[in-house]
Amino acid sequence: MKLYRISATQDAEVKEVVWVGSQSDAGKARKDLVAKGYKRADIDTEEVDIDTKKDGLLAFLNERSA
Repeated sequence: MKLYRISATQDAEVKEVVWVGSQSDAGKARKDLVAKGYKRADIDTEEVDIDTKKDGLLAFLNERSA
């Protein structure tokens, strides 16, 4: 499964992170972050492949919750 992680930085610190499930939603999320005042150059999109098997999904979720 592919998810997209959109992060907005300000003063070299990540201020906001949005997770979406499609490239279209990623575009909308970037547009929303620009509307909130972030510069487009400070917005990063990362494509993340997630294993949908139980072990892989639990590992992904545990990694992100720490």
